[in-house]
Amino acid sequence: MNRSIQWVFFVLFVSVVTGTTAQQPFAVYLQPSSINVPATHSGAFADWNGKWIFIGGRIDGLHIMQAMQAFPTYGRNDSIYIVDPVSNTHTSLDATLLQPDIYQAVTSSNMEFYQDGKYLYMIGGYGKMSAQNSWITFPSIVSVDLDCLELAAASGTSPGACFRQIIDTNMAVAGGMLEKIDSTYYLTFGHRFDGLYAAVAMGGMFTQQYTNEIRRFSIQDDGVNLSISNYSALQDTTVYHRRDLNLVPQIYPSGDYGFTAFGGVFQKNADLPYLTPIDITANTIQHQSTFNQNLSQYTSAVVPVYDSTNNFMHTIFFGGMSLYTLDTITQTLIQDTLVPFVTTVSKISRDGTGGLSEFKLPVNMPAFIGSNAVFILDPLMPLKNNRIVNLNQLSGVTRIGYIVGGIQSDYPNVGQLDPVGMSRPNAQVIEVFIDKTVSSTHELQIKNAVNNLSVYPNPLKDVLNVDFTVPYGTETCAVQLFNVEGRLLRTLLQEKKLSGDQHFQFQLGSIKPGTYLCRVRVGDTVKGVKLVVER
Repeated sequence: MNRSIQWVFFVLFVSVVTGTTAQQPFAVYLQPSSINVPATHSGAFADWNGKWIFIGGRIDGLHIMQAMQAFPTYGRNDSIYIVDPVSNTHTSLDATLLQPDIYQAVTSSNMEFYQDGKYLYMIGGYGKMSAQNSWITFPSIVSVDLDCLELAAASGTSPGACFRQIIDTNMAVAGGMLEKIDSTYYLTFGHRFDGLYAAVAMGGMFTQQYTNEIRRFSIQDDGVNLSISNYSALQDTTVYHRRDLNLVPQIYPSGDYGFTAFGGVFQKNADLPYLTPIDITANTIQHQSTFNQNLSQYTSAVVPVYDSTNNFMHTIFFGGMSLYTLDTITQTLIQDTLVPFVTTVSKISRDGTGGLSEFKLPVNMPAFIGSNAVFILDPLMPLKNNRIVNLNQLSGVTRIGYIVGGIQSDYPNVGQLDPVGMSRPNAQVIEVFIDKTVSSTHELQIKNAVNNLSVYPNPLKDVLNVDFTVPYGTETCAVQLFNVEGRLLRTLLQEKKLSGDQHFQFQLGSIKPGTYLCRVRVGDTVKGVKLVVER
């Protein structure tokens, strides 16, 4: 939540090519659905007996950035919704009837959750603790009996007996993700945020502490007794310093099952999202430090698709928020450090050797939606490991699932304008199809020959610093300065073979005040940063 306000826009020029790798081609299509759902976001979700169950989260839009105004209680979702997508009807239960400690925890936002059979586990979450008249990250885990909940909705009785809670400070996490391998749960990243939210800390209004951890444990639950055992934590104060990410089930080239942490915010030393993924299995954790995910870095609707014939793992991201958007006409990646809402649909593919590639798909979301939405798999989907679409068992055009909920925004950046008036919970359900009748696709593959580009200070006076990484081997690199009309003014670094991390410092000397473009070329990848020179 905590970040400083930045108004700097970077423009990145990146070569793109049509993806032609040897794999099963498929296209992705979207269409609006007639299913009606309550408009919520940032809560917990379960799919049980063909019903969609939504608990907690928000019924307003993007949170206000100013102190004393963010996360008001009137925007809290105090209902438990049970949607029947077949009959297109829904019922609701009153969460205020729950025991107060449970009610406040399960109506929080950005909690971690995982469905294990008929039990939905809800961990942490940020919301108001009425007894203390304060906003906290709840130190608890709540078990929800989905069978009981369905019966309570059908009979119109109180849902109180369906919820059990235990208190554990290790569970005081918001904005992380919860997954499971075998019998072990992985509470991945996130932070503890206590106090009134504001974009910038003022006068001790809040405390914020990133977990910097992957917390592992088992849950014992016999329907009466609930407990946690075998707790341990893996810590990294640099690359684990993230929240509001996507944690997506994966099948790795070795055949191992696990999940990958994509994106997340904010870097330890900069108000920027993470671009490098982290692969997690029961035996290994690997930070993919040489690969950058450019087109999606925030929690969004996402679906994993596995091609077992060619051993390709695809992860498809729908809308959400991103540091970059791609101008497909000029093939220009535009970076906005405010991390705006986007309409992009993108894909990251992992081939049989473990190599990662990113693609911009030719389809777009119908609006600025997808952020904090959930992807609900179609019940007829053939799945691998119960979570991953089995591409090789699909034929023709197949509906694979639905994009439900999330935040809808009128514009890419509304946080500094009017998040209440210009954003709202998304009420439109979107159906997602995979088409296997195509023989080729028109995806744009984004090359990845230059990472971690930073040009600073910006604005600047005389001295320009340029940092970047050459992630693979040795490449020919150059740095040039252009005016806004595209005319080359000066070559700051002549073509030179480089590898690894680079830092250069240039004296601009007689360059007049104005706006310029610093372009960095690494191999056949070109990135540019818009600069303002002041005297």
